[in-house]
Amino acid sequence: MIGLDSSPDMLAQARSRLPSCTFIEADLASWQPEEPADLVFANTVFQWVPNHQAVMVRIVEALPEGSVFAAQVPDNTDEPSHTLMQEVAARGGRTGARDALPPPESYYDLLKPLCRRVESWHTIYNHVMDGPEAIVEWFRGSALRPFLAGLDSQAASEFLTSYTAEIARHDKPRFDGKVLLRFPRIFIVATK
Repeated sequence: MIGLDSSPDMLAQARSRLPSCTFIEADLASWQPEEPADLVFANTVFQWVPNHQAVMVRIVEALPEGSVFAAQVPDNTDEPSHTLMQEVAARGGRTGARDALPPPESYYDLLKPLCRRVESWHTIYNHVMDGPEAIVEWFRGSALRPFLAGLDSQAASEFLTSYTAEIARHDKPRFDGKVLLRFPRIFIVATK
């Protein structure tokens, strides 16, 4: 098994948790398997790759017959968790949002000409979170990163405080004090 990431920090964490696995630093936008792969599995990464559907096609084309390409991408740019990030950023004249994904069915149309079987589905999870702060923490390592990039510690703290307040205003606690984070995801499994 080979793991891939472009972040040295993420690679260090992965190597620490899974010392028997091999991890390499590479950019998925240009990465190609060096050896024939039985499985390429991508979890919440393609939404960050420019022109990600073309990259998916390139990777699938390189796979041998019988191999599997499996991916999961968050489809949440229209969810309050993300629109509120954009609203808070816009107040400070900043941007950072990633592009919305194409419709779920587009992945079938994209990969079916290359594969004998393609399964895809769109699921909406409602993650139970301890409160607004937990939602903010959930996104600190992913969706919030572009919004926080380049901010000094005070500006980042102010952004996170404003974002947390907006989440608290929008996501009302359930009867037990928990909040639900609505999180749509697209899953794709393609067998070549």
